[in-house]
Order: sequence, then C-alpha cells, then structure tokens
Amino acid sequence: MNITITPESEWLSSNRLSASDMDSESLSDMEDAKPPVHPVPQMQGAFEESMMETLNESEDAESQDRMSMVDSVSRRKMLLEQDEYQRTVAGRWKQRPGEQFHPLWKLVAQISFGMHLLQQGLAKSDEEVIKILQTHVDEIDGFLERTTEDFDLAQGDIDERIRYLKLPLEHGSVFDTMLNDRNFRMAIVEGNEKIEHIIDRTAAAMNDSLKDVQKGLDATRELAKYLTRVDKQWDERTEEHDSVYLAMIGNTEGWTRAFLTLQSKGNGLRRALVQLGGIVAEMQRRAGAASRKNL
Repeated sequence: MNITITPESEWLSSNRLSASDMDSESLSDMEDAKPPVHPVPQMQGAFEESMMETLNESEDAESQDRMSMVDSVSRRKMLLEQDEYQRTVAGRWKQRPGEQFHPLWKLVAQISFGMHLLQQGLAKSDEEVIKILQTHVDEIDGFLERTTEDFDLAQGDIDERIRYLKLPLEHGSVFDTMLNDRNFRMAIVEGNEKIEHIIDRTAAAMNDSLKDVQKGLDATRELAKYLTRVDKQWDERTEEHDSVYLAMIGNTEGWTRAFLTLQSKGNGLRRALVQLGGIVAEMQRRAGAASRKNL
C-alpha cells in the first residue's frame, strides 16, 4: 500500500472557513497563513507539522512510499543484511531527524480534524471528507498489519533458532566431546557470531517498532477521548454522520486492542531473544573451555 499523509490542503479546501480559493493562493501565502485550530490541543503541533511537510515535501518521500510496500520477508532480509542498522525498512512510519511528532500522531491528528469538520458542519463536501477519513483509517490498518507481520516473522525465526541450538546442549557430554575437534569449534564460534548479529538487529528493530506502537496507542487514546467528548456536542447529526461516528468509535477500539496486542508480541519476542542469547553464551562458554583444554 502506498502510505502517504494526505495533504492538509485537502482538509482546508473542504473547510468553509478557508474563504480564499486554495488553487489561487501562492505557496508563500500558505506558509504565512495561520493554521486552523485543532479540536484536540495535544494534536495541534502534530497537525501543524503535517501541514508544513505538505508545503515542503521531502525529496525522499517517493522512496519511502516504495519501501513501505516491501513485503515482510524482504524487510527482514534487508534488516539483517545491512552493513549498519538503519530504519530504512520502516518507510513512512519512522520519525525522521528534525521531526517533533511521530507520523502516527500526525495521521490521527488529521483523522480527528476531519471528524471536527463533519461535526461543526464546516466541510464543503462531506463526501470528500469521509473519503479522506477512510484513506487514513486504511493507513493505520496498514501499519498495524505490517508491524504484526514483522513481529510474527521475527518470532518464528528466533523460535526456530532456539529449537535448533537447544539440541546440542540437551546432550551436553556429546557436544563437549565434539568440541574437542578444532574445526567444529571454529564452526560453532562463527555460527554464534552470526546469531549474535541476528539478535542485535532483531532487538534494535523490535525496540523501534515498540516505540512506534506506543506512539500510536497514545494518539489513539487521545482520539477516543475526543470522540467521546464530541458525541455529547453532536446533537443534530445525519444518519450518514452517525454511521461515520460509530465506525470511527469501532476503529479506535480495534486499534487500541491491536496496539496492545503488538506490545504483548514485542514482549514475547524480547523474552525469546534473551533465551537465544543465553543459549549462544553457553555454547561459547563450552567452546572456550574446550579450546583451553586442547592447547
């Protein structure tokens, strides 16, 4: 999926309060214009930053979009084969240097602003606002699906390595005897170095993803609070508006559960990495002991 932050000009052009024609405004006029007040004060900064990003779109946006479409197997392969750890595989979802707000915060800020336009009757076209809202919902769903795939793939990989490496230690005396062979010892040491690399890279990506998940969870909780508050203020909503509102309530509940599930998956992966690290350390200890014995 081509993950992009919908330009704020689309929101503004759907807002009756933006009296001037957006097509006739110069870029400098837009940069100098005072940004709309966001209905959720905690999201004002994220909303403004996303507006500025639209006006000053980065040159690498297209490459980030392409990276966001890479499948989970390819993402893991790239993660493990990079010379140095970089969040290249994160695509649109990484918080870049200089950004104050996480992409998920900016996305949720746009969703809540779109709901604000509908609730206040400020939209030129409800249909266009609803279309943009659906795009953003799909983007968050895509993030959750992508992160779930990455965690599940990493967990399966680490679990398989644990099962494979536990076998020699379950037959310790046989393994120790085999370690008397220098070539076998060297193969074990080299193999362990590769495993340690996999552990380090997996842990780094996991920690970054869990930071993303926490940001998404925090933003979703703020959105849920706003929706609860606006329900009491939205007395005369149409049947279509009611359907959108109820769907968005369902989305926030589903996203909250999904983010919490991802946190659980991350914690499970962390435990598996610790277990695998312990196995590697024990194999290294035995290899070292055999090496010293055969000097």
